[in-house]
This record gives sequence, structure tokens and C-alpha cells, in this order.
Amino acid sequence: MQSVNSVAILDSSRCFSCRSCFLSCPRNAIEMRESPEGFLYPDVGSGCVDCGLCVRRCPSLTPVSSGDMPQESYAMYLKDAERLSESSSGGLFAGAAERVLQDGGAVFGAAFDESLVCSQTPAENADDLRRLKGSKYVESLTGDSYLRAREFLEAGRRVLYSGTACQIAGLRAYLGREYENLVTMDLICHGVPSRKLFRKYLEWLGKRTGGKIIYLGFRDKSAGGWSCGGKFKTKTKTKTKTLRASFDPYYASFLRCETYRESCYSCPFAYADRRPGDLTIGDYFEVTEFHPELRGVNGISLCIVNTRRGREFLTGIQDDFESIPVTPEQYVPVKSNLDSPSPRPDARNHIYDGIDTETPDRFFRRFREGRRMYIVMFLARRAVSAVLPKPVRRALKGVVRKTFRKR
Repeated sequence: MQSVNSVAILDSSRCFSCRSCFLSCPRNAIEMRESPEGFLYPDVGSGCVDCGLCVRRCPSLTPVSSGDMPQESYAMYLKDAERLSESSSGGLFAGAAERVLQDGGAVFGAAFDESLVCSQTPAENADDLRRLKGSKYVESLTGDSYLRAREFLEAGRRVLYSGTACQIAGLRAYLGREYENLVTMDLICHGVPSRKLFRKYLEWLGKRTGGKIIYLGFRDKSAGGWSCGGKFKTKTKTKTKTLRASFDPYYASFLRCETYRESCYSCPFAYADRRPGDLTIGDYFEVTEFHPELRGVNGISLCIVNTRRGREFLTGIQDDFESIPVTPEQYVPVKSNLDSPSPRPDARNHIYDGIDTETPDRFFRRFREGRRMYIVMFLARRAVSAVLPKPVRRALKGVVRKTFRKR
């Protein structure tokens, strides 16, 4: 018989895999099981006694509160050019994390391990922090990070926890109360592909480049400046290679919103006024439309202050940053995930088909960027479009699309 006062009643399309229910269960009656697509979901076993604690600790079934003050918003970037160049955007997370570590605190964020498995990982020194920097476009496991964060908090240490909005909501739900020494940063997130898809991609990329992938950075400023350029490195090569989103099936399908967890398409936090973190952060290259004097800056972050605690924390670190006030009218229209969840494209219906049965080459051949002729056609189309009138370009685009559908 299904437990009626447990997360067993939660529709899987509303589960964020934050693991708060799993960590909270006093009877260890909940297991996290991987779906065929590679996402984790809670499975309530026979040991459940319907105590309801997992329901109260589930940010989907018992939503956490949002901000406690009128929001303030800023475009920010580190004054130190070298430190700024090491960050994906304006260095807001990195600069804030360094301050917390200097004060003897701990910082949590997404990090790859040696096998390129991504999880929420604590950093207690500068060496640890390096792993937390940069963009990781894959689902990050929360693991035991909520437990570790609570241990630090109970010991009186300041904790900065950075993650997707659902992970921040899960942390707050798990803790069950507010901690004055906790500062949370939620990321403006489009959605997350599964770990299984990422493993498949690493295998595909490794075979194409002749070696096991040991490093991958999706947004690396040394790969073409502040953009979607990335880099990767194989075990058999000493130099890194450039990763271009336009030619990469995993990267491009991520940008098209085709590979996300189902709950990402109905995310309750994808609105500017429903953020669970003390601070909301994200890249903000669009600010140059309103502040053209910033066009030469090597990365800018958007920072939305949601709580008094967030404002107090930001005041304490502001000397490290250049900061310019901005308004919601200047960022909500260009930050779609502050206005609504990512749209669910039709391709999502079949994007994971064959992930367990097909070879990496055959699997990614269904992605248009995975076809060997795609790069040639892409470059040819770009060259032709530069000289053809717009009506002709539109007609040509239609022909190319029909060609790919038939293949």
C-alpha cells in the first residue's frame, strides 16, 4: 500500500532530486533510484511509517519562503582583472567565496571529481575553491552536502552555499530553520541534463578525439573570451582543445533546452520574485545595452539581493567589486528564467531514446551537431548568408532543415 503521508505522493515531474527527503527520513525508508534517463528519484519502501517528515522537508510539497525585503539588483564584476579572467562571468561567486574562506568559513558549490562526476562539494581553502569555479552543464548531486553544511553551521562557522534554486530550496527545507551564519546563492538556471547523458557524451567526445577526457570546462574565457566557448583535455594529450557550442551535440542541445530534467520545465523558482536564495546570481552580458561603458569588461554578473542577510553579506564584500545598480526592467526581459521556466521542446520526447542500447556515435548521430557533415554545412551556410539577401537566406534555411530531417 502506498504511503499517503510521504513523498510517494509526489509526481516525478515535480521532483528536483535535492535528496532532502532521503536525508530526513528517520527510518531510512527512502532510497534514491536512477530512472532510465539517468535522473534520481525517491523510492519509498516498506519501512515508511507515514510520519510525514519527508513531506515537510520536500521543497515541492512544502514550499520554502522567498525574500524578506524589496529586491535590490546590481551589475557587478571583480576589480582584480586576473581573478576576473578565471571566472565564467563577473566573478561574484569566486570573490564572495574567497572572503568566506578568509574568515574561516566553508563554501559549497558544484565541482567535478577525477572521474568528471559533478556534485555539491565543500571547499575550506583556496585550492579546494578552484574546483568550484566555472560552469558545469550537468546535474550536480547534492550527496551529503546538506549534512556537511549543517555540521559547519552548528559549529558556528559561516557557510556560503551556491547551487541551483531547487538545491537551495532543498537545503533550507532540510535544515528546517534559519541560520544567521548561512548565506545562500541561487543560480539563474536553464535546467540540467542527466549524469547518464553526460557520461555518454564524455565517451563520445573521447572516441572522437582519441583519448579519455580528463578536463572539461563549458565556459572558459581563454577559449574565445566571455562567451559560450569551452575547453577539454584528454589523458593522451598535453594541450587543451577548444569546444564550440555550435558544433557540439551535448552543448548545443543543452542550449536548446532539449535535455533537461522534467521538473526544470515547470520550475517554481524561475521567476524574479520567487527566488529561495539570499542572493540570486548569473551572467549579465546584456547590461552593456544600458551601460555601453562596460563593453570592455571581461565578464559581468547580475546580483539580485532577496533578503536582509544577503544585503548584509554583500555590503561586507563590496570593496572587491565594481557595482552598478540596475532595475528589473533591464534584466528580466533578457533573462528568460527570471520570467518563466525553460520551454519544453518536442525533441525532449525522444532525446534520451537509445541511451542504454546505442553506441555513443550512433546515439549522438541523431543530434544534428553529431553528424560529420554538420560543421561543413554550418560554415557554408554562414559564408553564404553573409552575402545573400534575407529572403533568400530564409528559403535556404528551409531547404537545409528538410535535408537534415530526411537523414
